[in-house]
Amino acid sequence: MNATQIKILEAAESELAECGFAGASIRNITQRAGVNVASINYHFGSKVELIKELFKYRIMPLNELRLGMLEKAKAKHEDGIVPVYELVDILVRPTVSRLMGKEGLRFVQAMARCMSEPLDFMRELDEEIFQEMFTTFLEAFKKALPSLDPGQVMNKLNFIICTMVGFMMHFPRMDQFIGHDLSKDEFQNVVDEYIEFIAAGVESARIPIS
Repeated sequence: MNATQIKILEAAESELAECGFAGASIRNITQRAGVNVASINYHFGSKVELIKELFKYRIMPLNELRLGMLEKAKAKHEDGIVPVYELVDILVRPTVSRLMGKEGLRFVQAMARCMSEPLDFMRELDEEIFQEMFTTFLEAFKKALPSLDPGQVMNKLNFIICTMVGFMMHFPRMDQFIGHDLSKDEFQNVVDEYIEFIAAGVESARIPIS
């Protein structure tokens, strides 16, 4: 990825966060990036391909990091079974830590806008960039939660992913509610509590309604 491509991707990210996919225009993206339309066509080909590359640019390194952490965690345990809390920590902490900065939150906003629109290419993109990670973590959670059936485990993993998007979208309001910017230590404490909260929910069994 060269400097021009990165500049275009970051411009597309800002445009997408503000306007959504339907409202985003190549003309605005070129103005933000300081390039011409031919440059976007040369590097990406179309608006759809540009947005796909943006998601890969932001998500794939994060996926590689989490999968690598999971493999190291498996190696630490003799039976290869990683406890629920540790799995949640590996899945959640790198994500919120990397995407909670100003630049990261811009991508979260862009992602949320795309998720709210009926875009066929997003389904294909989900499979391309999330399938390996989802499948790998699903198997790890199944081993950590042997008393649950596979459908319940899948639901819990989906719940984790959905709550992460909501947590990151809502988080900037926390400073407003508490009246000051969170310090680094305060931020880490919030993330710790968030992970503990999710892990407790994952480990809880469903209570049948009589």
